[in-house]
Amino acid sequence: MDHSNAPSSVREPHLETVRVHFDHLLVAVDLSPSSANTVKIATELANRSGATLVIAHVLNPALMLPAETTANVKETLNAWLEPCMKKETRFVVEVAEGNVVEEVARLAREFRADLLVIGTHAAGGAAKFVFGSTGEALFREMGIPVLTIGPHIQACGERFSSILLPTDLEPHSLRAAQYAVALAEESNGNLTLLHIPKEDEEENAFGNRQRMEQLVPEDATLWCKPDFKIAGGDPVKTILESAREVKADLIVLGVTHARPLSEHASWSIASKVVRHAECPVLTVRDRL
Repeated sequence: MDHSNAPSSVREPHLETVRVHFDHLLVAVDLSPSSANTVKIATELANRSGATLVIAHVLNPALMLPAETTANVKETLNAWLEPCMKKETRFVVEVAEGNVVEEVARLAREFRADLLVIGTHAAGGAAKFVFGSTGEALFREMGIPVLTIGPHIQACGERFSSILLPTDLEPHSLRAAQYAVALAEESNGNLTLLHIPKEDEEENAFGNRQRMEQLVPEDATLWCKPDFKIAGGDPVKTILESAREVKADLIVLGVTHARPLSEHASWSIASKVVRHAECPVLTVRDRL
């Protein structure tokens, strides 16, 4: 890319190349019918990366469940795992009891999970998080990246061939950019960076394009095909439409947690995208 005519003040360094590898996948399921599909796709990811898979369900102690419940739940989880496992698949099945968010966070620490996988399922005509509000708490409060699987996603495929990275070019999006680029490089896939200017944002197409290019390491084109798009409109609608246009099989979103979550547009947008996306959505916090 040639910016020889650009002012020197805008020539800033590109992000450094990072390597992302998920070694321990924690999958939290609620035993709804769609949970079997979440386990299936998580197992495909684990098989692809050689990661250890931890399938977990958290029982509610207030329900006073019979003693055999834990064994029955483990049997169900193993039944979901069996058809998608390979001989070399490493896995653990965990059934805990207590507060879902606290127990999932504990398991993430115990097994050194670097990715949490959860699902959504159709309820009342709209996609809802598994566990209801608890699922959204997991999505928002976990310190590790979260991969959310929608109800219409049936398979993961051998690689992410098309990744969409919506970015507002704010600092909290930088870590998400590193994940998106690393995953695109790993798959030799296409990476589309999408910027949606705010209504009050000064028109500066060249400057925005240049800032987007700086999110991609200079040597990334050896391993993936980056493309840059600037589009207006409602952020959620534009993200979903762009994902369909580029046939995205993964959307990567950066979110922040510096202040109360309800104050952040990034969380509101991410929550809506996750509910309606036709491909998995990876949410990455600005700091872990």
